[in-house]
Amino acid sequence: MQRIYLFYSTMRVVFLFFITLLSLSSYCQQPAPTQQQINEMLPNGIDPTQMTKSGFDSYFKDNNQKKTTGNDKNKENPEIARRLQNKSIDKDSTQGDNIKKSAFSPDQTYGANIFQNVAMNDVSELSTPPLDYPIGVGDHIVVSLWGGGEYQEDYIVARDGAIFPAGLGKITVQGLSFEVARSLIYSRFRSRVPEGTNIQVTLGQPRTININAGGEVISPGPITVSAFSNAFNVIGLAGGITEYGNLRAIQVKRGGNLIEVLDVYKYLTSGDLGKKIYLQNNDFVLVTFVEKKVLATGQFKRPMYYQLKKEEGVKALIGYSGGFTADAFTSGIKVIRTENETQKIRDVNATVILKLAGQDFLLNDGDIIKAEAIRPGIINKLELKGAVAYPGIYELRKNDRLFDVINRAGGVTKNTYLPRAYIFRGAGDSTNIKSDKLEVSLDDLDKDNSGSINNVALQANDIIQLFSNSEFGEQQTVSVYGEVRKEGELKKYGGMTLQDLIYLSGGLKPSAEYGRLEISSIVDIDSALQGLKPTRTIVKSYAIQNNLELDTASAKILLKPYDQVFVRKNPNFQLQQNVQILGLVKYGGLYPRLSKYERLSSYIERAGGIMENANLGGAILYRNTTELTREKIFNKPGNNPPDKSIADSALLRLDQPVSIDLFRAMKYKDSKHDIILQDNDLIYIPEINPFVSVQGRVQSPIKITFDKDHTNLSYYIDKAGGFGIRPWRKRVFVTYANGRSKRTKNLFFAHFYPKIEEGSTITIPERPEGKEITNALTQGLTTAIPLLLAYLILKL
Repeated sequence: MQRIYLFYSTMRVVFLFFITLLSLSSYCQQPAPTQQQINEMLPNGIDPTQMTKSGFDSYFKDNNQKKTTGNDKNKENPEIARRLQNKSIDKDSTQGDNIKKSAFSPDQTYGANIFQNVAMNDVSELSTPPLDYPIGVGDHIVVSLWGGGEYQEDYIVARDGAIFPAGLGKITVQGLSFEVARSLIYSRFRSRVPEGTNIQVTLGQPRTININAGGEVISPGPITVSAFSNAFNVIGLAGGITEYGNLRAIQVKRGGNLIEVLDVYKYLTSGDLGKKIYLQNNDFVLVTFVEKKVLATGQFKRPMYYQLKKEEGVKALIGYSGGFTADAFTSGIKVIRTENETQKIRDVNATVILKLAGQDFLLNDGDIIKAEAIRPGIINKLELKGAVAYPGIYELRKNDRLFDVINRAGGVTKNTYLPRAYIFRGAGDSTNIKSDKLEVSLDDLDKDNSGSINNVALQANDIIQLFSNSEFGEQQTVSVYGEVRKEGELKKYGGMTLQDLIYLSGGLKPSAEYGRLEISSIVDIDSALQGLKPTRTIVKSYAIQNNLELDTASAKILLKPYDQVFVRKNPNFQLQQNVQILGLVKYGGLYPRLSKYERLSSYIERAGGIMENANLGGAILYRNTTELTREKIFNKPGNNPPDKSIADSALLRLDQPVSIDLFRAMKYKDSKHDIILQDNDLIYIPEINPFVSVQGRVQSPIKITFDKDHTNLSYYIDKAGGFGIRPWRKRVFVTYANGRSKRTKNLFFAHFYPKIEEGSTITIPERPEGKEITNALTQGLTTAIPLLLAYLILKL
């Protein structure tokens, strides 16, 4: 009892020890960041080898606290924050009507994105200055001479408005247009330079001026621009307009006086930029508040926000938006308007507004104009179905009748069933939940049908259904199976005999049993009713001659609908069958089968026996079952082939060699090892392979000469340098020369490897990631198990 108690106490200690080691293993498997990952997390200029642990902790703590989202960054810009806040849409009645007010952006208000054009905003370097450009203080005028001599000088207009070419004196150009100034300078130089000298006067760098941008622009204040710039350029450089900036009346003021009002929409629609004025120093470009802003939604060609002038309405909006799409319901566009703190809807006939002069509907600020799409569906269609030459959809014309439409569709076919057709009134309209049925006859179609009661008047969405004679009967067939050249189902013709069927099926195969032919029938001909009368299945046998001729009585047999004819196979007929013997036999090659029961040893003896250096353990049988299996599985009638990848993998498995034991087959003839060979079998007997291959997770995969005194696997692993990185010892397997494989058997932590033979291949697979055992667990078990076993032995 004491020994038993001691044994169980010891086993409990062992169990607790294993649990502790497994817990340690799980902890050790938690991944730690690699040195490369740590280096990627640190900023440039910091050497991780020079940082202490406290330095790492401090850096990563501060770095995590500094992370902000994109929305937090947007809060730093008040204008962006305001726009983001305006993106929220109140849940009002417009949402119930599937209409939404969009947040402001230049892409959502027509004309606002013109100020985002960089090329338009930057006009400081024009290749050709405008001829009417007024010359002012600070402009650069370049004079070039060539021909008689070469000379070029850049003159800057001084504060007194003049330039001073050497030897020509003062030339006053301030206030002159570039065209006039160029002519003046040219004439002064022409009076002093020799004949034949070319003179060119151009404008170099234009002067810069300070313009004040005010009102509803993104960045109001003074802006330094080129003197070539206009008011649009100034607004673009000021960041564009705000949500409430007026695009229709941009003001240009000089000295407190209004000198120009610009309309962006006029520029976009007609190219009119207003009066040709040039900005001067300290001019003021003012963007006022928008007068009227409306939303065009639905079936407009360009649905978005539009700014309208006080007197503009629906007609102007249609023009600015490009008009309606082709499927717009223009006779009833909706105007949703806020009046007295409530929303109301108005129906407006845009068709009348566009067609009649003087018609319009004035719009208010905040109006939402929605153009609905027309109701889908053709309103004047007819549909012909069934046995007509060209079935399909047809137009309903004025005063159309049934026979008119059938004739437009090519008329009936020769197989059309004339006694009855149907007209389903209004069935072509999917919204019509109730439709009437009219029964008509087509017998009068080719006659004088003007007064026929069947030639009914048609209505929109009528469906006309015609029938074919074949719809009221089935195609009659007969079938033939067995030893004929073309098996299958054939169409039954009138007066078809048994002999006709044999000819139509290509005749009989050489393997046919001429003395046995069967017909299976399920119907008889009822002569009184001239139709088919179901009966029980009847099978009759007939004899047929080698020349395909039947006896007089059998030749006159008429086949009935759905008859099945079976031609049986002659059991004594068989083509030659061969087996191939290759490799280390005396006379390799093809050998005919002497009988269907001939065994492996018989073929080896007929091949002259096995040669001295033959490897009996490596003999392999290749059985050709691929074509047979494909025909049997994939080519059956009604059996669809499977997915190609599945079919290919199935055939691949069937082509694998079959392992045999040739040594026992020759020693124990007629035993289970001495198997019966089949047609097209191939036996291959290789030469003795004196090597053992070691592959997989070893230090050096190699081939080693087989040593009959060392059949243990460990010997060959050692020759290959031992196990490599992460070997899976419990999954080591050995493949022998004949294709057979044996795996490692495991008992607790002990591994029992298969024995090694000549020509063997040892494979050591790689241990998966999840199966890795830590060094701590391995070392602990290696140390603990011997100590525990020794302790148990001493106590027992």
